[in-house]
Amino acid sequence: MRRDALHLVLAAVILLAGCTAPTGPSDTTDPTATSTPTATATPPPTATPQPVAVEYAVSAGTIPDDIESVEVTLQVVFVERAGDMGPCWRGTFTGPYKPTITPIAPPEGECYRSESVTLDLTALDGERSLGRITAPGRFTAGHALIATNVTATYRNGTTVTGIKDASGKRVRVVDGPPAGPYRVTLSLQAYDDRPYDYWFVTEEN
Repeated sequence: MRRDALHLVLAAVILLAGCTAPTGPSDTTDPTATSTPTATATPPPTATPQPVAVEYAVSAGTIPDDIESVEVTLQVVFVERAGDMGPCWRGTFTGPYKPTITPIAPPEGECYRSESVTLDLTALDGERSLGRITAPGRFTAGHALIATNVTATYRNGTTVTGIKDASGKRVRVVDGPPAGPYRVTLSLQAYDDRPYDYWFVTEEN
């Protein structure tokens, strides 16, 4: 009888110990819990460079008396790289009366050419502005004002031939961003003792 009572006491102790034992962490998660997404930093927008602009004022110099008109077509060429000062206007180094000994390499960067403007030098009365000529902001390494074509007419209506620098004449070359306005004088000079009859001459003012 005493042995049965002892067994009952031990069973009660074991039962009480099981009820009071600490419980471990739960393996289940709250189905309603949600994770907070990590915010992604947005990089600031890249600033677009402001357009580069230049202005030229043109005046007429000497024109022979037997010439009725001298039409000059002008264009500004902007460069993206300083090393392309020259390669972007390769045509100005070749042509009649101006052989190029060393070939000019093609440009490595981009060249930006403005719209052409044509002036009649005989019709100019004082200076004539070419207006504000612009290019995208990355073309700040330099620029050149180029006379792409020069044609002249005699007073009798015939076309003048034998003009030196009648195509691809560098009027002015500027390194770096333009500061302007720039002023140039364009002339047509006559010669009797040279392989050409006339020479298109430019002067920086």
